[in-house]
Formats: sequence, C-alpha cells, structure tokens
Amino acid sequence: MARTVLFEELTSKEIELIAKKKNRPVVILPMGATEAHGPHLPVGTDSITPYELAKKVASQSNALVLPPINYGFCYTLRPWAGTLSLKSSTFASLIKDIAEELVRNKFDKILLLNGHGGNAAVASQALKELADRLQFRCCIVSWWEIPSLKDITGESVGHADENEASLLIALTGWEPRKVPQQKTKKFFGRVIPTPPGVFTKFGYIGKVGGSSLQKGQAMQKLIVKKLVDLINADLLLEEQ
Repeated sequence: MARTVLFEELTSKEIELIAKKKNRPVVILPMGATEAHGPHLPVGTDSITPYELAKKVASQSNALVLPPINYGFCYTLRPWAGTLSLKSSTFASLIKDIAEELVRNKFDKILLLNGHGGNAAVASQALKELADRLQFRCCIVSWWEIPSLKDITGESVGHADENEASLLIALTGWEPRKVPQQKTKKFFGRVIPTPPGVFTKFGYIGKVGGSSLQKGQAMQKLIVKKLVDLINADLLLEEQ
C-alpha cells in the first residue's frame, strides 16, 4: 500500500509510532487565505496552491502534509468581495498554537509553505517568540520568493497575475478566464493604509494575459524540486 502523505489520514497510533522514529519527518503546514483574486481566479487560490504543492513535495520526500490553514491576514484585499481576513493577532495565535502542539507531539521540524503574502511576517514574529521557550526548527517559504523562479516568470510574481494563474492551472486544471489588463501604481516605502491604484479596480497586480499550462508546469517543477531539496537538508539548505 502506498505511503500516505496526509497527516489527517493517519491514525493516532500511526502518528505515535512515526513520532518515535529517529528520523522523524518534516511536517509541512500550508498557509493560505480566502481572498479576492480578481474576476478570473478563485478566492481560495492562496490556499489551494501551497496545499497542492505540499502534497507533491511530500510524495518525493520524507515529509507529512498537515491540514491547510485556509484563512490568513488579508488586510489589503478587504475592499473586494469574498475576502475573509483574520486579525493579525488571531493568525499569530493560530500559528503558535499549532507549532506548540506539533512540538508536544514530538514533530520538531516544520515547513510553513506560504501562499499568501500577508502571512509570512506575522508567522515569523510569532514563531520567534515561541522559539524562546521551545526547541524546534521551522522554515517559512513563500513559493513565489524562490529566486530562480524569475528564470521562468521573467519578473516578480504579482497578485492574481498570469504567473499565479499559470501555476494554479498546472496544479488543478483551472480553466483560464479573460480579464482586462490595467495599470497599477507603485509608491516608495510601505504606505499604510494601502493607497488607491496599488491594485487595479479588479483586485489584481501585474500582467494577466499570458497564463499557460506550460509555464505553470515549469514553475511547479522548479518549486517542488527546491522544496524537496530543503526537506532533504532538514530545513537547513544553504544558498549557493
């Protein structure tokens, strides 16, 4: 019988036995959001993408995939319908509670695979505070921040742009939707609250006309390989 990579499909006894192994697996926690992604991508994009990537990574490594977090800190997209944001304090508490419970269960290597930009800073601060009193190793990776991804995308990945759409198409078979291309504005520094024009009126940033299955497959292959390398390095993968 094939090895399951999903934590929730294991019995309590099976988890107990796995936790007693000398080479305990890295556990992958997909961090997502329920957030508007324009008129062409689903509001679950930021949750679907890391979860599907995590399953592919775990199938090629010694890792287990935890049930995903489908809600995140979505401050900037709240003006658009379908965005369901947690408070940053709520999200921080959730991350700390899950990490603490994993360590209590003797899983002390955690990969937080992030699909939503607003989550990473909040999770990082929460885990730094937790590390003052618990022994564990955690690595937070936002999939779009893998440097070599630019060899495929040619630029930074935007929000609900053709790159994010391409990856979703490759992972799920999502049928591309057309959306008008509009320009956005960039401002120096981090301006709070978000100024008008940073997002288009449709709620996206970047180019939207060039999504393709082929691009998404290339992105998927690169991301999965990098994350498998990270798992195999016990979350201590040195930069070249």
